[in-house]
Amino acid sequence: MTLTLVLSGILAPAIFWIVYFYYIDRYKPEPFKFVGMAYIMGMLCAYACLKFYGILPFLGLPEDPSAIMENNRLAFFWYCMGAVGILEELFKFLPFIIVIFCFRAFDEKIDSIIYSSIIALGFASFENTNYLVYLDGFELFGRAVASPITHAIFSSIWGYSVGVARLSKGSYWIAVPFGLIVSAVLHGLFDFLTTSPTLRLAASLVILAIWIWQLLTIDHLHKEEIKLKHYFPFFRFNKLKKMNN
Repeated sequence: MTLTLVLSGILAPAIFWIVYFYYIDRYKPEPFKFVGMAYIMGMLCAYACLKFYGILPFLGLPEDPSAIMENNRLAFFWYCMGAVGILEELFKFLPFIIVIFCFRAFDEKIDSIIYSSIIALGFASFENTNYLVYLDGFELFGRAVASPITHAIFSSIWGYSVGVARLSKGSYWIAVPFGLIVSAVLHGLFDFLTTSPTLRLAASLVILAIWIWQLLTIDHLHKEEIKLKHYFPFFRFNKLKKMNN
């Protein structure tokens, strides 16, 4: 893989989207070291997920679904829903457990969206290393830019569900399966729709709908932060003090 391909197809899109999420969290941004750790953990879990795909044939499932993608659309649909969506969202979720229990900077509801998204960006960066060598031109650019944000959008669903449960002392028994199932179903549906020229518009609408939900949720959380800062003026100082200890 050439240096140009690495920079244009992997690092540049990742940096762009990390800056995007860092801008979203601009009122109380997370420390760079935690953002970097989350990104690296995302890459590691993508590697683990890739290796797990290798044992699917022993379970009666194809490691590469391209053989059934065109010839058996129904089988491919269930593969997307039952293998791709579940596996990839589950593997992205695993490092998030470390984040919510071990990262001392994880102390706001908006952090659940930020960290789950950064993990997903790392996952997408590693995933792209397996695809970009076969692509060029507009197809390369489209995959490089779209893959990270789509992964991040799906992950923000379980990220928000589980992160809020963590901070609000809610039930993990509800938050974890709910978040993972919803994100896995939407992820699988999106992957299935994108392989059909006639259904790709529907795939875009799925992403747009979740992205709008994410933006509205982030806006709501920002308003909560502003209100909290207004009534508790030492909140910001206490958070910084805690992170530096």
